[in-house]
Amino acid sequence: MLTLSATVLLAVTGCGGTDSADGATPANGNPPAAAAGSYSAKDVCAYLKGEIPALREVGSPVGRHANLAGKLATFFESHGKPENGAVLDAATKAECPVVRTEVLTLIDVDSFSAF
Repeated sequence: MLTLSATVLLAVTGCGGTDSADGATPANGNPPAAAAGSYSAKDVCAYLKGEIPALREVGSPVGRHANLAGKLATFFESHGKPENGAVLDAATKAECPVVRTEVLTLIDVDSFSAF
């Protein structure tokens, strides 16, 4: 679980990316990710709400955690990454507290900071 959390932390904080400083397309051929923090809370809440049915189908909290980790990393690559889990917590608490609580319960963590 520690390795998975570290992977998610890297995805959420934007560490280890391959974006070039000049905005050119990276060697992997994908366009650069959106700037850190440019996602909207409304978008992430809609995304999380849409993931709830799939998360419910996964048999364990660890499996749900892994499932969401990969999908959130992809979401944030195209929508911009929050600075850290605390920023994501604040945004989802303000925009969609019920969705946030359900997702965190499904993945068995207290906050996105712990995710």
